[in-house]
Amino acid sequence: PALLSGCDRVSNMLGVTGHVAPVPPQPIAPERLRVSLPSSGAKATLAPVAQQKESTVWQTLDGITLTFRSGVLSETRGLGDDLMSSDVSDTLRMLKGATGDRYYPLIRTYLDGEDRTDFRAYQCRKSHQTMQPLQIDGLTLPLHRITEDCVSPNLRFTNIYWLNQDGTIIKSRQWVSPSVGTIETERVMR
Repeated sequence: PALLSGCDRVSNMLGVTGHVAPVPPQPIAPERLRVSLPSSGAKATLAPVAQQKESTVWQTLDGITLTFRSGVLSETRGLGDDLMSSDVSDTLRMLKGATGDRYYPLIRTYLDGEDRTDFRAYQCRKSHQTMQPLQIDGLTLPLHRITEDCVSPNLRFTNIYWLNQDGTIIKSRQWVSPSVGTIETERVMR
């Protein structure tokens, strides 16, 4: 107890509160991405804050970031049970029609309760593809709807991607982790 109260006095003297103030996004482009977490009801509009090759980092006003590689979720920060990294190259190949109906690996990393890397492997495949017109921001868009099913010995999840004619992901429903569930994204069209 005395040690803890001493820490409190030092923290107060130094102005350290234990909370990191969020850094507002510094957008690098005018595009915006609407995101919702169905499990919690949380919704936000994100701005792109960094880009390197095919990967774009999108950020909320309170500092949560989502990284997408050509529209496929590859990392999250600030959601809790974050997706630390993932190899989405085979998913991108599948979206371009290169895998047919064959299974391909999806490797993801998370942190366990002791900050150790937890590797999780899934076998995924395209299970369905169809044309589906969607209305977004008052515009009716003819989109390709592609469903990806992924399985492991302990878990099964489905991702859905809606792509325009040039292959850009306009809307998606992608699985993050057991406690976060899925994340839904939609590009702001106006």
